Amino acid sequence: MENLRHVSSDIAHDLRTPLGRLRQRLEACRIKRRSSVEYEAVVDAAIEDTDTILRTFDAMLRIAQIEAGVSRSRFTDIDLGSVAENVVEAFSAVAEDDGRTLNAQIAAGLTVFGDRELLTQMLANIIENALRHTPTGTTVDVRVSGHPPGALLIVSDDGPGIPASQRERVLDRFYRLDASRTTPGSGLGLSLVAAVAKLHDAKLTLEDNRPGLRVSVTFP
Repeated sequence: MENLRHVSSDIAHDLRTPLGRLRQRLEACRIKRRSSVEYEAVVDAAIEDTDTILRTFDAMLRIAQIEAGVSRSRFTDIDLGSVAENVVEAFSAVAEDDGRTLNAQIAAGLTVFGDRELLTQMLANIIENALRHTPTGTTVDVRVSGHPPGALLIVSDDGPGIPASQRERVLDRFYRLDASRTTPGSGLGLSLVAAVAKLHDAKLTLEDNRPGLRVSVTFP
């Protein structure tokens, strides 16, 4: 019940800003006469605000479904290296365009028992988090290797990292570091990562990469 109260409070707090901004834009549009081009700009901005809110709710629902364990029915043997290669390939161009380097060292033939879609989303969230919250020139390394009796997935960067006192808190819903509040996002990315790791009985660890952050997921 205490967790439910916290979640409800977080929802009210974090959705109030985009909803308030949406209302202000629509109200200002109604008060002042505008050209058709200006009206279109206001509508586009309102749609963007609405999409942000919908993405937040989608992420919350997905986390709730994962924590409920309903997705275990889709578990099968998954080639973790194949998942990593696909995600890295998808983000390589984005990283290059943003002035960052994305490297990969992926061992072949490492199988884990899980849900391919959720594992893909988990790795995508970790990489996206690393690219979004690091400065230009940062290098992000993705590594998949054997870790008896399972497999080890590591995403590390040489960016500013996360203070030790806040590494556990960033896994909470809606929690964002002060430096991250000016960047897009809902504060749910790493919460989903934690939920997927727990569903797969994997150990999620956030450590100092000296410099930067190292996110490790150890599969059984």
